[in-house]
Amino acid sequence: MKPRGSLALIGALTAVISPLRAQDTTAARADTAYYHDSPISLPLGLGLRMPAYDRVNGLTLPWGPKLEAGEGKLDVDGLVSYRSNLGKWDPALEGIIRPGDDNEIKFFVGRGTFTNDAWIRQDLTNTAAAFLVGSDARNWYRGDRANARFSRALTGTSIIVTPFIGGNLERDWSTGSLAPTKSPWSFFGRKGNLKMRRPNPRVAKGTITSVFGGAAFEFVRGDFEAKLDGLLEQSLRTALNPVCFGVPVPVCYQPGDSFTQATFDGRVSFPTFGAQTFTFKTHAVITGGAGVAPAQRFAYLGGSGTLATVNLLALGGDHLLYVQGDYIVPFERIQLPYVGNPYVALRYAAGNAGIDRLPSLIQNVGIGVGVSLIRIDYSIDPARNRSPFSRRSAFSFGASL
Repeated sequence: MKPRGSLALIGALTAVISPLRAQDTTAARADTAYYHDSPISLPLGLGLRMPAYDRVNGLTLPWGPKLEAGEGKLDVDGLVSYRSNLGKWDPALEGIIRPGDDNEIKFFVGRGTFTNDAWIRQDLTNTAAAFLVGSDARNWYRGDRANARFSRALTGTSIIVTPFIGGNLERDWSTGSLAPTKSPWSFFGRKGNLKMRRPNPRVAKGTITSVFGGAAFEFVRGDFEAKLDGLLEQSLRTALNPVCFGVPVPVCYQPGDSFTQATFDGRVSFPTFGAQTFTFKTHAVITGGAGVAPAQRFAYLGGSGTLATVNLLALGGDHLLYVQGDYIVPFERIQLPYVGNPYVALRYAAGNAGIDRLPSLIQNVGIGVGVSLIRIDYSIDPARNRSPFSRRSAFSFGASL
């Protein structure tokens, strides 16, 4: 889609959706005794859902009806997602079945563009970064999937534990793996090889059948908050082609016949002295089995949001470890209109990723300033022998939407 076309489409959707959100619903009906809402509806009056934007799909615009029945017991979306840069219409059926107050079954069947890197940035933040400055902190691949997950929430005084089990069947292939002949438009970085024209790593074409299980933990007591998600996947059957990297001399590897992979994502936040706070984040991927995991199970890091001195998502593999600590000191005597107190942040981050092993960790030490949802950091890599993907220092700009 051409730049003006993308902007015109986004503007038209905004103009249509805004009045729908602002409709007056306070007027009471004269007689509702025999009135029943239809279980099928079109969200926002048109069936449109939250759009997204990235360097592979371009504008992703989901549309479709919603089925709600049984007072929240059944919630199903039938969607078709248009992807402007790929020129694809991807169908999907996804939803939630709640057989009990604490039980939940989630399912998905359809075609899409998938990523393992959504832990780095929220969807809205990544969309804004890609559209404005050409920074897409996700690698992508295409696939057909069918999966289901059963979970049960166990609630205590200050903690919620949600164990789950499920199964997954998928057929995957690469997208955008070579320098693209075209790429989506952005205000800045649309022609940069590390920006909107950054190629995706190849994935192993073929099918994976697997089962998985895990648990989510949430603990809140006062100002202390902790969250940990853990997932363990075991492949049952794989039929995958070899994957080759490198030009002009390719290096190829054959994914193993089976793999076992554990993924952990955690965050802890608590106050220290006065209004000062400390936040710790971690993300880890550990893989075992007869051989190397398929590339569609690789995780990546580097760039703003992880290791600022490393090129964006330059480090990847089936083993990954990332840790980050932020100490926030607000200026309580300065109160800015609408945005509140500015603050200074001390930051330490370390991590790396590799295939079949975890290399030595790359460290970043930095200082940042921010206000409300916006923050600017300056980071340095203190190592004498740095990674070829890492620089001595870097400025990074971040926003949380």
